[in-house]
Amino acid sequence: MTAEAHEPPARHAPSTGVVVVLALLLLAPMIGLSVSAWHTNGSLWYLGMLPVVIGLFAGTRVGFAAAFVTPALIGTSLLLHDLPIVGALYMAAIGVATGLTALRGWHMMLSFAGPLAALALIGDLDVRVPSGTVAAESSLTSGLVTVGVVLLGGLWTAALGQILVRAFPVQPPKTFPLHTAGYFAAALGLLVGTATHVAMTGLGADSWWLILTFFVVVQPYYVDTASRVAARVAGTLAGALVAVAIVAAFKDLPAVITALALVLTVAAAWANMKLPYWAFVTVLTPAVVLQTAGGSDAIVDSIVDRALYTLVGAVIAIVVIAVGHTVVTKRPVHESDRTP
Repeated sequence: MTAEAHEPPARHAPSTGVVVVLALLLLAPMIGLSVSAWHTNGSLWYLGMLPVVIGLFAGTRVGFAAAFVTPALIGTSLLLHDLPIVGALYMAAIGVATGLTALRGWHMMLSFAGPLAALALIGDLDVRVPSGTVAAESSLTSGLVTVGVVLLGGLWTAALGQILVRAFPVQPPKTFPLHTAGYFAAALGLLVGTATHVAMTGLGADSWWLILTFFVVVQPYYVDTASRVAARVAGTLAGALVAVAIVAAFKDLPAVITALALVLTVAAAWANMKLPYWAFVTVLTPAVVLQTAGGSDAIVDSIVDRALYTLVGAVIAIVVIAVGHTVVTKRPVHESDRTP
């Protein structure tokens, strides 16, 4: 059998016309929701899309997995909204699972699904139901509608996005050995679980950005975590300014803001593969802020809190990881597990 027989079939990039049509179809539900009385659910639709977009750049299976994993995590979080200890253990488990999936290269997708579980657990997540706009955790109906909208957003994105991503040259996701993934899982689980309990018992709704920071800053290797800390802070501040500028320019055009958020999300997924981390954060931050802050005025009002939580989270992460790195490097490890 020849070597070529073991290679995956080549992916054929779609034509420009197909890309345009699929992109418009991808945008259509969010834009439709954003200009309707059900605009609150446009943000939920976006939550279903975000991990899928990131996952699709790692592979079709990862993208479709994200479509189901994200609503499952969010739905479980809604059930634990008033249970700080259980909620902290739950988020710690997600952190550990994220670390262990580095064995297969799925950790990037879970690094975006995990924070959305924190948003549902800690933040103010609303949903539009026939009776009006209510808190997502307020009833069984509101919870089911929330999960349903997130699921539909993810499946819609996975179905169309699997074709769209063929227009972008991507590399297979990077995998890591067991020892590295294990240390990664332990660090992330500890940070996320502890921060979740503190957030649920003494901080405000925006403190879910603290957990988000841990998920995206902490990496399998110490040197990668260290390099991400400064980039995370700088990129978040720059991205926040971009969000404020977009709101100032289009505050009376919610459909434009929604479209820009999705464009920025796709651009961020591409930047994550091709550009320095600070560029990725600069692009992704306004995308997330525009769809999770709850309106134009709320976006501007919450920028300072979000930047502060990002700064605090980055500092805590590098201190904890640095201490752990010092302990780990004093122990003999297999050559393949050494930090590059």
